Amino acid sequence: MLEFIYYILLIIAIAIFAKGLKEKIDFVKSGRPSAEPRTNNKLRRIGYVIKDGFLLIRLMRREKKMGLGHFLVLWGFIILFVNIILFTIYAVIPEAFRSAYVAFKYSMSASAVLFFAGLLYMALNRYILRPSRFSRKYDNAGDDNLVLLLLVFLAIFGLALKEYFRFVPEFANTFIVDFLWFAHAVLILAIFALIPYTKLMHILAAPVAIFTKTERKPGILRPTPQTEDYVGMVKRSDLTRRDLLASLACMRCGRCQDNCPAFNSKTSLSPMFLVQNIRHIDKILKDEMPIAKPYDVVLEEDGGEAEEPMLLDNVLDMHAIWACTTCRACMEMCPVYVEQMDMIIEMRRGIIESGETPPDIRDFLTNIQKQKNPWGEGKFKRDQWTKKSEVPVPTVKDNPEFEWLWFVGCAHSFDNRNIPVTAKLAKILKDINVNYAILGRDEGCCGNDVRRVGEEGLFQLLKEENIAQFEKFGVKNIIATSPHCYNTLKNEYEGYNVKFILEVIYEAIKDGRLKLKKPINKTVTFHDPCYLGRYNGLYELPREILKAIPGLKLVEMPRNRNRSFCCGAGGGNLVREYPGQFRPNNLRAKEAAETGAEILAVACPFCMIMLEDGVKSEKLEQKLTVMDVIELVYESAYT
Repeated sequence: MLEFIYYILLIIAIAIFAKGLKEKIDFVKSGRPSAEPRTNNKLRRIGYVIKDGFLLIRLMRREKKMGLGHFLVLWGFIILFVNIILFTIYAVIPEAFRSAYVAFKYSMSASAVLFFAGLLYMALNRYILRPSRFSRKYDNAGDDNLVLLLLVFLAIFGLALKEYFRFVPEFANTFIVDFLWFAHAVLILAIFALIPYTKLMHILAAPVAIFTKTERKPGILRPTPQTEDYVGMVKRSDLTRRDLLASLACMRCGRCQDNCPAFNSKTSLSPMFLVQNIRHIDKILKDEMPIAKPYDVVLEEDGGEAEEPMLLDNVLDMHAIWACTTCRACMEMCPVYVEQMDMIIEMRRGIIESGETPPDIRDFLTNIQKQKNPWGEGKFKRDQWTKKSEVPVPTVKDNPEFEWLWFVGCAHSFDNRNIPVTAKLAKILKDINVNYAILGRDEGCCGNDVRRVGEEGLFQLLKEENIAQFEKFGVKNIIATSPHCYNTLKNEYEGYNVKFILEVIYEAIKDGRLKLKKPINKTVTFHDPCYLGRYNGLYELPREILKAIPGLKLVEMPRNRNRSFCCGAGGGNLVREYPGQFRPNNLRAKEAAETGAEILAVACPFCMIMLEDGVKSEKLEQKLTVMDVIELVYESAYT
């Protein structure tokens, strides 16, 4: 009788599962096709799934303890699921697996132990240890407790059954075996049926999301569809199939928001909430579900009331969209390769095209368009920093036989705190015999942050103007001083050999052209710039230079390398008031001070501006000095 009920329930569970799965497939198919290949190189992509979907390498590298917990649950579930399938076959064909009883028994025991241990650790982490990513629960996450409870009972019944497995003849008619087996089977069927309707959809969607992950370099933004009707992510139909799929793959683990400067600053942006709102977009648009925000941020808005695009205020509000610093931490930390930042940038494009650009962002773009720098300083002043240099600084006209074009960048040309760094660098380049020249007043803005603000048209214009100058003077090799310039010149301008300035300096230290003589007996902590680290993987280079300075002691902040906490300047936030209760640069300055370091070393002019301001705002000037790595090198080599 129980077998008959079991098969009836099995059919019902399959039907419920199939209905839900079809709905989710239709949901994904309703999106716009991606403008980049997502299924090419299939063997390599299968490798991604094995490595990050089943072995959880990406998660392990970012969070070993929770990676292990997920590994135990995943493989406990897989082994258990395979055993249940085999057991179902056995119930129809009793002789099929009788000889394999011992293997069944021990594999079921092993799977239950693995599964239960992983669940206990995950429950401990979520409900007792509670890392910061669980500080605000997603409003529409009502299935969290239900799913965990079902899985825990599944593990308990699995452990109880290890000595009373259904097909063992001597126990076949006992009540306890029948009860345990039936309860266990019903739980499995219930969980199976609920997969498409709960966060368990992650089980099916995550491997597909990993398989379809982008193969672009981190420094390259996603290509936009070449169709007249697309101006950015404005309406529901602008969401791509990959974005909709990724929303189903999202487990609400919160790792993306854990390192998000906007979330930590208590703005209304959470990359996790964004993805989950996209998952529920159809219900939100039908007013069946309110948009969920991590924090309610009330700021005065400029301008009149305007009709908002469909996605705006339905997946993110205006403040959240512009709070993103494009630091890429969300994408770096996501185990299933959700592209939260790319979605935000596409939404920015839509807002700019619709004419709803916030005034401060509009001023930022106007300054760059007219004066080729974010501050609106006269472009004729771009080369005035050379007057503060100890050595002559050749232009492309002075030195037409130059080997390297030094692309100085906006901040190093105009910002008063960074100009001394530029002047010191000119002497270093001369002394290590680099045959270089600068464009001087003919240098423009590289456009890196213009593109990440969402102004694609202006970026393309800046790129064309710069390339015209490069071609005019036969530029082939470029040295970039700013990580922002380095990123876009290296990854988004084609055909140039681009080096970051610290690569040039490190080569000179290694081959003896630059000798670091004077000890700097200070404790130093290094802040990884987003566009140097997460975008281009240069984590160890600045540390190797710092370690080469005599007497210097290097200590690390808790969040370093790919977990580095953004200073808050990227994505247009350098020249605007940050819309949060806290400011990322203040949070980072306090984190640096807590290491006991006397010097906070940076390798980015934006980080220099933001973190020096953060140190002053937090009244840490007596404890902490912000210095560029180049300044430390100069002090050791020349003073």
